[in-house]
Amino acid sequence: MNSSKVHNHGFKLLKFSAFAAGIMLATSQQAWSACSYTVTNNWGGGFTGEIKVTNDTSAAVNNWSVSWQEANASVTNAWNATLTGSNPYTATALSWNASLAPGASASFGFQANGTASAPKVNGSLCGAATSSTATTSIAATSKSSSSTAVISSSKSSTPAVSSIASSVASSKASSVASSTPAESSWVFEESAVGFCNNSGVIDTKHTGYTGTGFIDSENAIGASITWSVTAASAKTYAAQIRFGNGGAGARRATVVINDVQIKTLDFPTNSVWTQWQTVNVDVPLKAGTNSIKLVAETADGLANIDNIKVTGNGITPAACPTTTPTTSDCNSITNQPILQVAADGSGQYKTVAAALNTISSSNTTPTQIRIKPGTYREKLSITKPFVTFCGQTGKEASTILTYNDGASTLNSSGAAIGTSGSASVTIKTNDISMENITIENSFGVGSQAVALLAQGQRLQFRNCRLLGNQDTLYTHSGTQYYRNCHIQGTVDFIFGAATAVFENNTIHSVGGGSALTAPSTEQTVPYGLVFLGGKVTAASSVSKGSVALGRNWRPYGAAAYIRTELGQHISAVGWVKMSENTLDTARFSEYLTTGAGANTSARAPQSKQLSASEAAKYTISNIFGSWTPSYSK
Repeated sequence: MNSSKVHNHGFKLLKFSAFAAGIMLATSQQAWSACSYTVTNNWGGGFTGEIKVTNDTSAAVNNWSVSWQEANASVTNAWNATLTGSNPYTATALSWNASLAPGASASFGFQANGTASAPKVNGSLCGAATSSTATTSIAATSKSSSSTAVISSSKSSTPAVSSIASSVASSKASSVASSTPAESSWVFEESAVGFCNNSGVIDTKHTGYTGTGFIDSENAIGASITWSVTAASAKTYAAQIRFGNGGAGARRATVVINDVQIKTLDFPTNSVWTQWQTVNVDVPLKAGTNSIKLVAETADGLANIDNIKVTGNGITPAACPTTTPTTSDCNSITNQPILQVAADGSGQYKTVAAALNTISSSNTTPTQIRIKPGTYREKLSITKPFVTFCGQTGKEASTILTYNDGASTLNSSGAAIGTSGSASVTIKTNDISMENITIENSFGVGSQAVALLAQGQRLQFRNCRLLGNQDTLYTHSGTQYYRNCHIQGTVDFIFGAATAVFENNTIHSVGGGSALTAPSTEQTVPYGLVFLGGKVTAASSVSKGSVALGRNWRPYGAAAYIRTELGQHISAVGWVKMSENTLDTARFSEYLTTGAGANTSARAPQSKQLSASEAAKYTISNIFGSWTPSYSK
């Protein structure tokens, strides 16, 4: 919109909400040339803002800078510009946005503590410095609104107008909507508002990056980066990730939006770490604050990530979450006994077993064993109930419980220990929780080798990695819940008789194998292995159409995939029998599976495509009855 048209309308007051009440601002001043100041998010004690600089001259401009002064606020940081000064503040261009062709614009953002007002922006592109005033009044309005201040500029000598309006997505006819500029982009850099956490370090060893550096992640599956983004309305936005990959091969990662996996991306190598590339992805965002997370799916971790750019009006950085979520991460819980384990000797115990041994076998007090990052080579048997095994948030890839027994390994009597005996971690009790931890069996291929054997009621796992080959996860019996986990293997690597729900997990084949699952559900048990959402992926070495979704270890084995994305390695027939068992009694089903492996028309005729009403029965409450896992909330 041409800002001079707004100024010809004179003064205008519009409602917007600041929590339960709204504020109305009007600013009288001589118009500026081509600078705008926008309050993009206001939470009462602070706000974020955007300043946009436009070159409306006929010549290119280099190395622009602007200054402004806040009346009742202090600016804490800025992104997409270099901030100096202490009220007044000066922002200068970065190398990548310093040059503005005629008609081109550059925007930068900032965060401030205090009360948002209507300051004037000064600079060579902003016209002469003149005084301005602001008046404030209170008006009741809906709690559903959010506050947005827009201050535009024009070369016209007509007095300028500051329009403050509700940014409710559905109110497209509002003044803010009419003054919204053409599609703009926000570049989210490290060490700025909107950049929340990462599994790695901010590095500068490869030139050509923007901002202060780039993220060099841990070399591990599960390494991640998280950004916090505010969107004005619920829709799909275009995002572009700038990265470097000079490694031996492509690095694959999952894009997770608000804890939902939406896309798998490949970051190809060009063999030169200093030659940066980009990859595009569409991201569905809700109105308000969103989390965008990138999670590595290869053992080399993520490519070097320089920044992410999200395009769309109303996209701004959001403060990283500081409030306790509905279901707290285990590290935020303070009302339980806490035992600290650290392999480097900085905790109370150096091994998990040592901490576990201090808990009574008849324990009824919820107790935490907090485990610092490290590799713990221990064969663990967990028989103490009401224990949470808690790794540090975001450090599951470097917090590893591992052992290397196989079914053929001999015990002290010279006999093979068998499949059950091979488990690195065995749970034989009730009410156990695990979070932010990797459990691994490093035996390799050639034998059954269990990473986790889970036998008990009300067992739950979140943000965990279960790594092995044949028979990785033995869901022996009881009730179990897995959320946001990465489970990988080759043959029948999720098997057993438990009623187990897998919500939003990645089930990853690292080698060719007959099937992903081998349920041994009892005939009288209504649900077996249930996959809600998530995706089924494979290493590049796994052949197309070579892996079944499941085979029945017992005649009535039950497995269901509900709205799960299936990779191309899944066979068209989908389901196969094991040994002498017949598929006629097996209970294998799907509902709205997607992806290259969702060739439902060619499925084994004994399997079932669920109707909408049948699929609606696959809820946590129906499956588990009176138990609602806290990790499911």
